[in-house]
This record gives sequence, C-alpha cells and structure tokens, in this order.
Amino acid sequence: MENLIAQIGDFLSGIVGLASAGFDGVNQVMGLIIAVIAALMMVDWRSLGSTALGATLVHLIVLAVLPVLNGGDFALPALLSVGFWMTALALFLGYAIVIAIFFLIKSLLTGSAFGRRRVAH
Repeated sequence: MENLIAQIGDFLSGIVGLASAGFDGVNQVMGLIIAVIAALMMVDWRSLGSTALGATLVHLIVLAVLPVLNGGDFALPALLSVGFWMTALALFLGYAIVIAIFFLIKSLLTGSAFGRRRVAH
C-alpha cells in the first residue's frame, strides 16, 4: 500500500513539474499574448480544454514558422520524439492555467464569474 501511495505521489509530482515547465513557457510575451486572446475568445468554463489545446497549437505553429520569418529555413519539429510531445503537454497545462486565470478575471469584471446572468427587465 505504501508503494502505491509513493507511486501516486511521484505521478502527481511529475504532473506538477510539467505544469510548472509549461507555465514558464507561456509566461513570455508571445505566450501571454496568445493566452489573453484565447481567454477573450473563450465563452464559458466548459471550453477551457479546447481553448488551451488551440492556444498550444498556435504556440507550436508560431515556433515552427518563426525561423522562416527571421530569414532561416523551415524545419518541421521532431513529431515522433517524446521530447516534442512532453513539451506540447507542458505547454497545454501551462496554457490551461494561464487562460483559466485570465478568464476568471474577465468573468469577474463582466459579472458572469459563476454562471450568473443578468436578467433584462
């Protein structure tokens, strides 16, 4: 039983480490711009996962196209490597955290934070 608890603790520690790495990846100018735009486009809490996935895809596309804009050659990322997918998962977790924070702020400012809707009289 202690072994199972230790394995669960190690798993959760790994997830927190990935989220931390993803948060560091998002906490830059490009990532924050993508997260703010995504939070503004998000309509409710149920779409957080798809919004974070879309923001991750935009981030990865920008990273792939950025060398071309700087005059370099286009190179596809190593899609079959574990490192690419771990980076993508870390970015997804980071975007989910940052978009949730920005959407909460947006919801508090617009008065719709907890599903309350204004009734027209």
